[in-house]
Amino acid sequence: MYKYALVLTDVAKLGTKTFSYLIPDSMRSDIKIGQPVSVPFGPKRKIKGYIAGFSNYLEEGIKAKYIDEILDTEPLFTLEYLKLLEWVANYYFCDLPTVLKTALPQKFFEKNVKNYRKPRKENAALQKNEENKEHKLSPEQQKVYEEIKHVNAPNSLLYGITGSGKTEIYFKLIEDTIKEGKNVLFMAPEIALVSQLTMRTIKRFGADKVAIWHSSISEAEKYSVWQKLRQNEIKILFGARSAVFAPIKNLGLIIIDEEHDTSYKQTMPNPRYCAKHVAKELAKLHGAKIISGSATPDVESFWEAQNTNSLFELKNRYNNAQLPDVSIVDMKSERIDGNLGIFSRTLINRTKETIERGEQVIFLINRRGFSTYTQCMECAQVLECKKCAIPLIYHSQTNSWRCHYCGYEVKHPKCENCGSEELENFGTGSQRVEEIAKKIFEGMSVARLDSDSLNKKNEHIEILQKFQNGGINILIGTQMIAKGLDNPNVTLVGVINADLSFNLPDYRSSERGFSLLTQVAGRSGRGGHKGKVIFQTYNPQNLFLQKAKEQDYISFFEKEKELRQEYDYPPYSKIIRIIISSKEEFKAEHACLEITTHLENYIKKLSLDERIIVLGPTPCVIGKIRGEWRYNILIKNKLEQKGHDTVLGFLRKIILPNDIKMITDVDPSDIL
Repeated sequence: MYKYALVLTDVAKLGTKTFSYLIPDSMRSDIKIGQPVSVPFGPKRKIKGYIAGFSNYLEEGIKAKYIDEILDTEPLFTLEYLKLLEWVANYYFCDLPTVLKTALPQKFFEKNVKNYRKPRKENAALQKNEENKEHKLSPEQQKVYEEIKHVNAPNSLLYGITGSGKTEIYFKLIEDTIKEGKNVLFMAPEIALVSQLTMRTIKRFGADKVAIWHSSISEAEKYSVWQKLRQNEIKILFGARSAVFAPIKNLGLIIIDEEHDTSYKQTMPNPRYCAKHVAKELAKLHGAKIISGSATPDVESFWEAQNTNSLFELKNRYNNAQLPDVSIVDMKSERIDGNLGIFSRTLINRTKETIERGEQVIFLINRRGFSTYTQCMECAQVLECKKCAIPLIYHSQTNSWRCHYCGYEVKHPKCENCGSEELENFGTGSQRVEEIAKKIFEGMSVARLDSDSLNKKNEHIEILQKFQNGGINILIGTQMIAKGLDNPNVTLVGVINADLSFNLPDYRSSERGFSLLTQVAGRSGRGGHKGKVIFQTYNPQNLFLQKAKEQDYISFFEKEKELRQEYDYPPYSKIIRIIISSKEEFKAEHACLEITTHLENYIKKLSLDERIIVLGPTPCVIGKIRGEWRYNILIKNKLEQKGHDTVLGFLRKIILPNDIKMITDVDPSDIL
């Protein structure tokens, strides 16, 4: 029997925190982890909280009050669920209250949550569709399905070229799992893709016992879904990365679609978790299987699957459809010939021919906004965010300049250097592509799908359904449209600037660029007509661009693996990145240098300096964000868990002044 309970609360100005309370004798036999309770706070207030742990000791000087009331005998979460969140806190160098705040809907801390209204508007993706249960697997699909069913590995990777029918294998495995009386978590990296997969699944299995969980659904919807999950009323839960924290019961299968996508990693704020990694811990707790799938798997995932005999391949498109023909257009030659526009003559002509045949077109430009940067015509100064060391991006829709890092926005800017209002926009974003496309392809229906265009609920679903039904001739978008789109009438894909993803100073840039181009190319020719793809580039000799043209993942993987091994990057090490920031650049640099020196000495004393490699300190590629200067240390850990514990054990001892911040990013998705 414990004397004190650790109660998780959410208090204005304090945030989500835990406080210790005395357990009244009358409650000792009834109180459980996860129960909602009423506790006194301050001189007169009573607030709602949740039991998150027990102890028999308090720090000296703390006087605990008694818990007032147990509000519900049924716990909101279980001890196993709490263990998962504790693992997240320990692995990603974060405190438990912060993890709980990420996992639990904020409405749970309101007093009258039981009477909280139902969602006003149903999610369009959950509407009932005409069911279509008949589908015969191809011999290749059937073979892979049987292999996955009988393998003992807890984590399997399904590598299949675009259009090979990975989703149908998922459906067969879902069917088996439900027949066994167990439930399914189906994850996808983009909200738009979650909606598409949900609608396809409802056509197959019906709308009953299917739910959605991601950051764009309302708190009311989250509360409703959480309650249904508690009651074991949901068989298939769809979601983006945050769905890994939904309390799904009796879990038998986790599907991670488009597993290569970096959106599975939360970059800010804490906890900076990777949903794929958390899903592995979740699967262990439930004894569930994980099936990850992609046409361009993450290099680390593919390497691991090769080495654990858990790799399964689909080498052919469904119904033996052919891969699209990919051609590269050198935009330097276009400029020499007098074409200074963003569309090559080849792409313009092919687009018109495609639409005349009654087929559809996708244009990819992996940059939001109207332009890349805005420059003063008097002194050549580039318009930058006042808080971040990056250019402001012009958005024609709102006639404003916006920072994509901190959200700073200005309507009528002047040059910070000379005060001139003579500003010119340069470069290309998705809004500009849309504007120019509407002029060139006059009379054709043109639409744009990116995060800036999704102003109202279900808007992305409406755009995708209209495109699927043939109401849109040309769909323009960022990486959001590169994955999962299965429209058999799309026979042409044009990539406006294929160089964008390859130009970032990051060890993953080649992988990201190759994946994006291969994925978007795979949207073309998925029906009865052979597709065409056009990559527009200023660097046609780029090795990885050529690999994407050939759609040869294996060749790309072998080359990339070679480069990673040479420089000890993942999968040959695990990365921990430490970012030190301050409003004063000197303080950030000095603190970072001091931490590096002490860390190197600490590792040398343990004789681990050949297995834990410390690089830095160096200024971050993006040197200033939200008004703070940034320096970083990169740690390459080749000792797995031992190295991880060694580094984080050192970091826990660091005490910094209030004007210096430290961010620890475990397994970062980039090093920008």
